[in-house]
Amino acid sequence: MASKLKKIACDVSIDDPISSTSGSDNDLGSEDIDLQFSGRLSFRSSALVRAADSDLSADDEDSDSVAEYRRGPAGGDAARKERTGSVHSLQVGSMANKFVPGRTVFEVVSAKTMKDGSKKFVLYTVAVLRTIKSDTSQATVERRYSDFHKLNCELRKRFPQIMDSIEFPRKTLTGNFKHDFIAERSRAFEVFLATVYKYEEIRLSEEFQDFFYNHDLRIAYRYMSQGDYQEAIPYLQNTLHLQEKMLGLKHPDTARTQCALIVAYTSLEGGEAHVHGYAESAWESIGRDETNPFIIPLLQILIGCRWRLQQDKRDLENRLSRYVKQGMTGPIDMPTLEDLVMQCLSHL
Repeated sequence: MASKLKKIACDVSIDDPISSTSGSDNDLGSEDIDLQFSGRLSFRSSALVRAADSDLSADDEDSDSVAEYRRGPAGGDAARKERTGSVHSLQVGSMANKFVPGRTVFEVVSAKTMKDGSKKFVLYTVAVLRTIKSDTSQATVERRYSDFHKLNCELRKRFPQIMDSIEFPRKTLTGNFKHDFIAERSRAFEVFLATVYKYEEIRLSEEFQDFFYNHDLRIAYRYMSQGDYQEAIPYLQNTLHLQEKMLGLKHPDTARTQCALIVAYTSLEGGEAHVHGYAESAWESIGRDETNPFIIPLLQILIGCRWRLQQDKRDLENRLSRYVKQGMTGPIDMPTLEDLVMQCLSHL
């Protein structure tokens, strides 16, 4: 017998859903949100998918003040404006769809009105979530309208047939700093990113990767070229966080960033635990790829880590012996992991 759609009437109360999240790093304290939701929920298979399409509402604000808008993780329309000097805060939108398995979700979680000299602009914080296993962590980037507009133009130039049917929010001359306008534009950016992300050729394109993390990789490369590995690490970590959610753990680019972190932590005192962790993860990602250029130096590093930790390394040594052959004059001269990483990053 086919199952019937069941509707369950219930009341839901959510108190401070952001600051109560275990282990999350955010800038909201317990006093920053006072959200309550009650109503009737219909549970059906596509409910969470359509949750992202719920309407947004917001209060108007004096455009002469500095504004900050935050998007909370609870469902339904919820807004609370709080004044601290000239700063305003607003909670809008729904993040219920982050619990749908197997999807990468783009959320504009906050938007700040900034000043650059006499000019004002809105800086949007885009969070990327991987919904497998109820991922509650966020990898974020901050972008303004001009960055989104540049991405749109580049993608339309390179992928005209795909982009022909994809909408992008137009520029406006007035009302750019109103709550409702920013909330509406935030939703439009989310839809735009989610739509173009579906196409593998766009997802793997240089233009799309430039928008999210290639800039951080270039900064990391510059620091590493100067020998300042400590400064490079935050940029590499943010890149890795984004790549894990957008490309997956097994993608070669993700493994490349893990190898870059291995190189950076190798140069730091007390970085052994990080080196071992990233080396094991990178090996899990590319260990079956016989053509990956990082295979041999990664094996050498991982064997050293396991030896120092008195862990079994025989399988790795057997694997390494298949690649490295001893000549009569000694071992073959091969590039180090740092050589390969720096070569790869130099081409970005």
